[in-house]
Parts: sequence; C-alpha cells; structure tokens
Amino acid sequence: MSMDSITVATDREFTISLKSIATAGYLWKIESLPNAIQLLSTENEKLPGDTKPGDATSQIFHFRAQKTGEHKITFVLVRPWENKAIESKTVTVKVT
Repeated sequence: MSMDSITVATDREFTISLKSIATAGYLWKIESLPNAIQLLSTENEKLPGDTKPGDATSQIFHFRAQKTGEHKITFVLVRPWENKAIESKTVTVKVT
C-alpha cells in the first residue's frame, strides 16, 4: 500500500492519475471516497508509443473538493472479474 497527499482549495477540481495495467485487465477502483469529495469522471489514457498487452496506461480520476478538512481516498487495483486486489493506494486530500 502506498500513500500520497495533495492540497486543494474548497470547491476546486483536482485530478489523481494512477498507472494501471488496463491492457491486462487491471483497473483502479475507488474503495473508499469521503462525502466531502465528489467524483466527477474517470478516463484512461494510453502512454505514448505502441501499446502491447501488459503495458502500463494511466487512469485519471477527476474530483471536486466540497468541504474543508483532511480526507482520504483509497483505491484498489483489481480485475473486474476477480475479488483480490494486487495493489492499494491511499491519497490524503487536504482541503483548505
């Protein structure tokens, strides 16, 4: 499990970009999202160059900070048809 932190102003949009292995079926899923943070959208972005099975891609999550404080978003890297995550990541969002 790894952890990062970001600081953002109230009512501002922010993004979190995570490397995934979408070509092998692995996608990041939000496991824990506090009410103070609103998920706006997600998108996948291929890295430049030719993509082969198993190559990394970027999964981008767009959020809006709605309430001041320190909030934690937890992501897990899983295949949709499997129950076991191969990685988890917690991001602390400090909303000012």
